[in-house]
Amino acid sequence: MQAGRMRERVTVRNPVVTTDASGQAAYSYTGIISQTATVWASVRNVSQTKSTTGDVQPSGTEQYEVRIRYRDDIDYDTRLDWGSQYLQVTGIENVRNLNHELRLDCEIADQ
Repeated sequence: MQAGRMRERVTVRNPVVTTDASGQAAYSYTGIISQTATVWASVRNVSQTKSTTGDVQPSGTEQYEVRIRYRDDIDYDTRLDWGSQYLQVTGIENVRNLNHELRLDCEIADQ
């Protein structure tokens, strides 16, 4: 890992899970400071897609590759706040299984 390539600041947010009135799990990413950490990262846009079907409003996805130093609290429920964008983790790779660097596949997430 080359630390000089980590020029972006991202905030790692793990959700707080509560149960709503109907018994369903509700995820919240705000309000709990102990569940967040700001780390240095390398963020790279790897693909973009756009689709339209008939009269349906256009939709699309953006895929990002985020590299950070190894953390054991990253999961598929983890969200990264990068500037004004929210990135949802969709893939996790412990590079070379050395517990030194994580490569995260992410997509743009709703607030």
